[in-house]
Amino acid sequence: MPRVSVIMPIFNAERHLLQAIQSIRSQRFDDFELILLDDGSEDRSAEMARRAAKEDLRVIFVEGDHRGVVCQRNAGVELAKAELIAMMDSDDIALADRLTCQVRHLEAHPECCAVGTGVIRIDEDGLPIDEWHLPEHHEEIDEEHMAGKGGAIVNPSVMMRKSAVIKVGGYRTGYDSSEDYDLFLRLAEISCLANLPQMLLRYRLHARSLTFARAVYQRQMAREALKEAWRRRKRPGPLPAPVLELRAPSEEELMWSWALAAFDARNFGTARNQARKLLRKHPRELRRWALLGAACLGPLACWLKRVLPYRLGPYRTPSGVL
Repeated sequence: MPRVSVIMPIFNAERHLLQAIQSIRSQRFDDFELILLDDGSEDRSAEMARRAAKEDLRVIFVEGDHRGVVCQRNAGVELAKAELIAMMDSDDIALADRLTCQVRHLEAHPECCAVGTGVIRIDEDGLPIDEWHLPEHHEEIDEEHMAGKGGAIVNPSVMMRKSAVIKVGGYRTGYDSSEDYDLFLRLAEISCLANLPQMLLRYRLHARSLTFARAVYQRQMAREALKEAWRRRKRPGPLPAPVLELRAPSEEELMWSWALAAFDARNFGTARNQARKLLRKHPRELRRWALLGAACLGPLACWLKRVLPYRLGPYRTPSGVL
């Protein structure tokens, strides 16, 4: 019987899948099973997952029809042999000590039912954008969630007690795209949540991910989960004000924000990578050349930023483009 069950839903993930699988197979903590649940992929993902299961007895491959990530996560929870279940996405990378640190924390803190980690945000090509430091203690995490700020625990970084997940009803299909936020709100009502300060997951950002592709729907579902949590807990007063801008960001807007975040974190290679991609789309846009120039100058640009009035600022649609 394994001590940890790692659950990884898969859908058309062939570009990054092997790296995600290998990051789990290479964990220093090796008493685990890795459950790969294919969600009706149309690329080579199922073939790659099936091959990984043949190579490693700890890997279990489950082929299925397209039912969505929520159903696959719940199927993984049901199949899990271990009491401790770790979530993992098929395009992320777990650092080698992830499972070790999380098992150690849950064994030392029986009052805790879920523990996430700090994450290093990376771009589509695997280059580091910045580090995401999250609140570590239950009260801080839950208060952020109850204030309408999702993401105080990053779902693919979390390890949970299976019994607690089952007790609150698992991931709920009525809250697709915010099912993790809804789950953490309910888990916080029966036990404690935590985050480890260590950066133990490389969390990949790309415009095609569900997080960005369904941004508007995600915010709407998060709002519904929050309303229900306030009703369950009988919180007095009005709900926190919703996010005013309910729209999905464009791919270029996301790349611009990632470039600026990488620049501020002094990951200049990542900033250059994003700036080049933006320039290929609109090579005559002056601000994009300025962004690339700043990324190429690196530390010097950081100094100039303090003494010159010019600022790149937020993304703007290029001139002549609607």
